[in-house]
Amino acid sequence: MKAELELRQLRVFVAVVEAGTHTRAARALGISQSTVSETLSALERTLGVGLFRKAPKGMALTASGEILLAYARRMSVLTSELVGALAGASSDVKATLVVSAVESVSAYVLPSRLAALRARWPGVRVEVLTGSCEEIRDRVARSESDVGLVLEPEAGPEGGTVLAKARLLILSAPGHPLARRGADPDQLTACDFYMCDAAGNYHQALRQLFDGAQVPPPRMQAIGTIEGVKRGILAAGTALGLLPEHAVEPELRDGVLAEVRVRPALPSVVLRAVLAPGALCSAVVDDLLGSLRGSPRRGLRLTAAVEEASEARSSSRSSLPTTR
Repeated sequence: MKAELELRQLRVFVAVVEAGTHTRAARALGISQSTVSETLSALERTLGVGLFRKAPKGMALTASGEILLAYARRMSVLTSELVGALAGASSDVKATLVVSAVESVSAYVLPSRLAALRARWPGVRVEVLTGSCEEIRDRVARSESDVGLVLEPEAGPEGGTVLAKARLLILSAPGHPLARRGADPDQLTACDFYMCDAAGNYHQALRQLFDGAQVPPPRMQAIGTIEGVKRGILAAGTALGLLPEHAVEPELRDGVLAEVRVRPALPSVVLRAVLAPGALCSAVVDDLLGSLRGSPRRGLRLTAAVEEASEARSSSRSSLPTTR
């Protein structure tokens, strides 16, 4: 039996098994269906055995395919562990880190953290994908992403490391009657609410607020993106929006948007990191997650890195002897 196996071939093989079809595997890998077919044929020729057989519902693995699948998955884990071990020994390591994150984290939190990561690990290329929490967890489970960053309720799905809390805010245009004022749920029930996704975790948090007050929930409209929600609030004038605090820090600071302080406060969500097998051993991943950890006082904030650097400089100056 020949033994000139390529990791690329094994990755395609595992993707086909997990996706169920060549078409879905090709889409997940970002390659053509013909490339998937050619890669599997080359793998079978190299091994000298058939890996798939016809089954009543499509394709199934042969006995040889079952054996290869177990080893291919183990080799994938070992490859990730090798990259992590090399990263821990040298900042010159060259690798690609795939991160999947919800939009508010990928657009408003990650850019500054990734800039610092690139400075420390110049040979590491980071790819960022966005998606819903469910999509992100699914990508990590299929080893399509090394790290998943999701915003979920504290009592949400098990699995993952909690890095920080994130406050959800009800927002308005500066001229709205409730801008910068306290409001009860019954004062909000007649308002239109703009949201990124009218069926996600933010929607559940808002509904929980109104259910707890035993008042009808407001009308909620899905806008699709965070920037769309911001623009919709300003364009409508009378509508409110619901977004995480870290996505609107500049607008709140500059007075472009205003917070409506609802009583009781909306439940917080937490930033969880979900890791693919082998990622736990990566010093690069440890660096990234460390930069995202928020203190209980600050939570997840855009300005956290800047504030911490400022505090470090202040501490450094205060430790110097004074000159009179």
